[in-house]
Amino acid sequence: MYMVLKNNYVIEDKLIKVIKMKIMNSQKTSGEKDMKIKLFVLSILLLLGSISYAQTEKLTNKSITDMIGLGFSEDIIITKIKTSDADFDTNIEALKDLKSKGVSDKIIVAIMNSKEKQGTVQNKEADNKNGIYIKFNDKYTKILPAVFSGSKTNTLGAAFSYGIASAKIKSIMNNAHSNNVIDSNKPEFWFFFTRKDNDSFKISSVNWWFSSASSPNEFALVRLNSKKNNREMVTGKVNVYSGSKTGIDEKYLIPFDIETIDEYTYKVKPKNPMEDGEYCFFYQGTIPQGGYTNQSVFDFSVKANDQQ
Repeated sequence: MYMVLKNNYVIEDKLIKVIKMKIMNSQKTSGEKDMKIKLFVLSILLLLGSISYAQTEKLTNKSITDMIGLGFSEDIIITKIKTSDADFDTNIEALKDLKSKGVSDKIIVAIMNSKEKQGTVQNKEADNKNGIYIKFNDKYTKILPAVFSGSKTNTLGAAFSYGIASAKIKSIMNNAHSNNVIDSNKPEFWFFFTRKDNDSFKISSVNWWFSSASSPNEFALVRLNSKKNNREMVTGKVNVYSGSKTGIDEKYLIPFDIETIDEYTYKVKPKNPMEDGEYCFFYQGTIPQGGYTNQSVFDFSVKANDQQ
């Protein structure tokens, strides 16, 4: 039996009050009445459990074949598809399987329309995002840019080697740790770039990276050196004989995989589990004209309690 309930929380609150009253009254009863009250309470708890499940369920291909097996009519199944969250598989093999199990063409069309609607919803959600996000348990948390507080050049080693050794150029960020803490060593990042038809994210000083860039390939994932009161990123080297060299030292770079979701949306995952420490995404693409400077990074800390 399928039930559609509105304002579930209000209903649950009323049911809980009824249960409390029944329990209080049960202290004054015995025998058969007491047994009836216990059965009543049990049935209410089972109902609450079914309500909770109904709030979180998602239709799948198996849900449809199960409903057909239980004898639900075509109209009821199509209505259920139209009014429910779903996670359907619509590849050719999956559709063949549905057809072989007696699913009608009308129901298959409803399944495919549901898949298209879900994709539209996801695109609308992406339209409202711009930047780098951490995804965990289906929740997106935006990583805001952290500004460099200054830079320094380590000339001590170069001095002792009479200029043979290179002096490192380091960009400095305040605080030993980032405010963005990830408790997984296999984090999942999502890059949302500005859609050309979306005027909500016109290029500005706070988001120009995602209007100028077009893919995560224009960013580097870098491990930072954590000090007592700050974090450092090596951004170049200076040598008396060979001159200066700008760019991130390769030994600090973390390789990552990129999955294209659409033209403006990408999922990024490190190729290997990340060690606990301080990291950032650093833009290495072309800086637009108009006074923009690349003096910020998208920083985060990895503190994985359970290594996966």
